Amino acid sequence: MNRRNVLIGITLVAFLVLVIGSLMAAQWPAGSLVETDNNELSSILFNEYGLAVLIVGIVLFVSMLGGVFIAQEENE
Repeated sequence: MNRRNVLIGITLVAFLVLVIGSLMAAQWPAGSLVETDNNELSSILFNEYGLAVLIVGIVLFVSMLGGVFIAQEENE
């Protein structure tokens, strides 16, 4: 096996453990459907679900970088 592939595998496993562990440890309270404005929504989103928002942001950023890396042309 290539040393780079082992490092990628270890990184992937560590990332999956982090994501699954944070999802299992998070308290997901059931709320009622009420009218909320933008200030309440942002307060709830970042105060109660800040870790989930951070993880989603990191996943989207990494996937964007991967898409750019795949899309770039190779110079021969």
